[in-house]
Amino acid sequence: MSDMPPADRNVAGPPPVPPPIGAAPPAQGPAAVAGAPIVVSQPAKQTSWLKRILVTFCVLVFFMSLLMNFYLLVIVAAQMHRALDQATVRKGEEDQTVAVYEVSGIIDGEVSGRFARFWDEVKGKPNVKAVVLRVDSPGGTVTDSDRISKMVDQLRSEHGKIVVISMGGVAASGGYYISAPADQIIAEPTTITGSIGVLAQGLLVKDALAKIGIEPVIMKSTRARGWKDAGTPFRKADKRERAYLQDFLDKMQQRFEDVVTKGRGARLRPRENTYDITVQGDDGQKVETHTETEPLNGKAYLAGDALKLGLIDDIGYEPKAIDRAAELARLGKPNVIRYRPRRGLMTQLFEGRKAKSFELSLDLLDKLQTPRLMMLWTGD
Repeated sequence: MSDMPPADRNVAGPPPVPPPIGAAPPAQGPAAVAGAPIVVSQPAKQTSWLKRILVTFCVLVFFMSLLMNFYLLVIVAAQMHRALDQATVRKGEEDQTVAVYEVSGIIDGEVSGRFARFWDEVKGKPNVKAVVLRVDSPGGTVTDSDRISKMVDQLRSEHGKIVVISMGGVAASGGYYISAPADQIIAEPTTITGSIGVLAQGLLVKDALAKIGIEPVIMKSTRARGWKDAGTPFRKADKRERAYLQDFLDKMQQRFEDVVTKGRGARLRPRENTYDITVQGDDGQKVETHTETEPLNGKAYLAGDALKLGLIDDIGYEPKAIDRAAELARLGKPNVIRYRPRRGLMTQLFEGRKAKSFELSLDLLDKLQTPRLMMLWTGD
């Protein structure tokens, strides 16, 4: 036996096992102590190409949104600056412009207001030599028809423009009232025109209200009690009130006739007619002999008869009216521009039509109880 102590003996053990391929090297230094956990470091993650594309796309969308908002602001500003759209119908010389505008539907405050904007746009432009007014209207209120008629006359008499009317399907009553001051009137073969007259119409609703348990209460100031509710729909007008309202109508009729006779002049060819007519009196219906002057009699006419009576100058369509305006203004190369009321951006994007239904509203009550003098062809 050897005398060497056991601790100093060189005892052969099993060979060391190499670390697996890819494993982290053994810890070095003080941290490599028995029982200490082994920390394995991970490689840094790289930003994926998909994330880069998404970030780029979001940035582009943001800048595109800014550009669109700026563009919309420019459009809104342009709309606020200009109230009318313009479209070239026929290209010509800029200083030989024929402005075309349409009045259509019932003539009310909105229609006369839009026409006033057109009138203000073209009246002072020296390059606008002529105006073609396209009229397709059965008329409307006396006041608004009178406003447009006055502006048409001013285009000729004060601003030196040639004005030619192009009549559409209907240009009657107030539609003719606004046409009469023009230099010439051209109607389509099927146009209904004339109806030179004024009416006041409403509803007598007293019995209807009684059936549903409603009784109107009308109180009048003492000094105005004789006339304040004349024409009310809540009771039948008496003889005195009918004479009072009739005076209104007759005065408006006279103004209508004056506008027509002044505008048409010697071209108007009136003729007298006599016939019997049934009228409603206080004692019932009676027959009266009525003498009238045609065409100042409230009667509507087709284009052929209107031409014979001198209400119009020719029969044709809008292009003929444009050519006539250019001819009267002595334009060799007319530049024809059509003007239209500009619709707001929000109106164009979100415009919708509300379904019409009968509803008892303050506006309806106002229309029922307020007599309105109308230059309106009703087809009756």
